[in-house]
Amino acid sequence: MSVSIEIEKAADDVYALLDFGDERHQLRARGSEIREISGDPLTYRLWYDLTPDMNYLFTVTEAVPGRSYAYSASIVPQIGLRTGSHEAYAIEPISSGSCRLTIVNTIHHAPGMNRRQLDAEIAKSSQAVASSLTKLKIQAEKGVEAVEEFERQLGHR
Repeated sequence: MSVSIEIEKAADDVYALLDFGDERHQLRARGSEIREISGDPLTYRLWYDLTPDMNYLFTVTEAVPGRSYAYSASIVPQIGLRTGSHEAYAIEPISSGSCRLTIVNTIHHAPGMNRRQLDAEIAKSSQAVASSLTKLKIQAEKGVEAVEEFERQLGHR
């Protein structure tokens, strides 16, 4: 799955929202706890406030400040039929104050799914990517409080 969005913020600022090691990371800035759990390979664990019993693990596969950030992701325990993913973000400056962010999300599923299951997984993944990019854009352009208001409107808070 590949999706692009234009963001009215400089490429370096958008990169900081993606970088798990940066204090400005989008989820850290919204109150979630992120810790480095391994330096080789560089791996982070996220405690997401909406699902505190889940372990979200991210292994960084590429990090070029202001240009690209990629990681393999897994959730323990596994949720549904999704076994993991690789998310690769490319940041293309448009001007000094805006950029285009493109995500290529390669999602891995449990073997043996039927068509109905695959369609449902694709729909959930598409919705998750759209929501994530929308929140990232809102946070980059308007701040953390605007994301919290967006989540309240969706009934997530």
